[in-house]
Amino acid sequence: MGAVGRSETNRLDSRVVDPVVGGEGGGDAGRIAFALGGLGGGNAFGAGFLAAARERNIRPHAITCTSGMIVWTAHFLAGDDLRDKLRQHIAEMPKAPESLPFGNQMMLAKGLPGVFRPATQEYWERWSFLSPFSSLSPLSDTKEWADRLLPAQTWVPTRTPEYFAFIANTLADSDVAILFNAFCPPSGQEVLFLNDAACGMLGVNYFDQTPETLYMPISAEGVEAALHLYSYGYERKYFDMHLIDGAYHRQFILNELIDLTAPVRAETIWVVRPQNSRWMGEMPSNYFEQRHMETEIGMNSSYSMQVARVDRINRALREGKLSDPAIRPIRLEPFQFTGKREFSDYFIESEEVFNSAYHRALDQLVARHGWQPRPFPMVAAEG
Repeated sequence: MGAVGRSETNRLDSRVVDPVVGGEGGGDAGRIAFALGGLGGGNAFGAGFLAAARERNIRPHAITCTSGMIVWTAHFLAGDDLRDKLRQHIAEMPKAPESLPFGNQMMLAKGLPGVFRPATQEYWERWSFLSPFSSLSPLSDTKEWADRLLPAQTWVPTRTPEYFAFIANTLADSDVAILFNAFCPPSGQEVLFLNDAACGMLGVNYFDQTPETLYMPISAEGVEAALHLYSYGYERKYFDMHLIDGAYHRQFILNELIDLTAPVRAETIWVVRPQNSRWMGEMPSNYFEQRHMETEIGMNSSYSMQVARVDRINRALREGKLSDPAIRPIRLEPFQFTGKREFSDYFIESEEVFNSAYHRALDQLVARHGWQPRPFPMVAAEG
């Protein structure tokens, strides 16, 4: 599939197990999907939800995910212990002295092991070719001076090619429909990476495109593009395009779940939100609080528009304006973080955040879907 090799020997079990069949808990039947929003350290919240879904044997027919939740979705489908994975990551993180002001920012200046490192070497390389006789003077070429003094690249990604291949193989080989995104600022086009199951459910082909969207097969390069943060700079191209993390453009991918063909369209969509839908506490009074509110507003904007579309469809069904019997109401189940994390915590993973999601989701999944008696199959990927 694209640049990613696929092998039937990697599949432990290719059977599709219906995820919602009613059960002892009294839940109703119907197909379900997960829409997982990525957000730095908030990904632990999504990981906790996925761990609870596995504990309750809830298997979605489709998963859309953005940013870091692409990584956690792969570990979920591969059958990894998500809590153990989180603990390994936390153990590797450098610890900032609690007594230091802005300690988390100082910790991030050292980078996150296995994710990114400071672009210190690259910073000094930008100056290395200049000599005392350079024509670059303090009063000329303002942009060139700015590019060197305050470059867009402040971090360098450090995930390995083998790790990107593991994520891509796991997602591509799954019989759960998988979609994740990247965004191309120069063209204004979103790139949706999807597997065979998602192509069939959406009724699209690889490399189809509209002015707004390009559909591409899942590959290691696609995973890397979808995890490209602003702070990595823009020297690197993917598929000959400047692509960045799709969560900056659309943190939640809901429209495509609504557009799935009628026989497999989800009736319940769990929207796992690593931040609250409203600003909590006093209005900002400093730079960090301001950046925090800007991030929350930006992340919520595309989500609100997609939710409005669901509401319009459901209202049209109630009012009898949609007569197609194949179209049924869509139930959104927002599952959002109820606490408040600061801007400085955005990249700090926390087992407390994981536990918050895990324990709440255990109860809410059963309340909605009942007890599921069968575990679902996993996909084993190379790497």
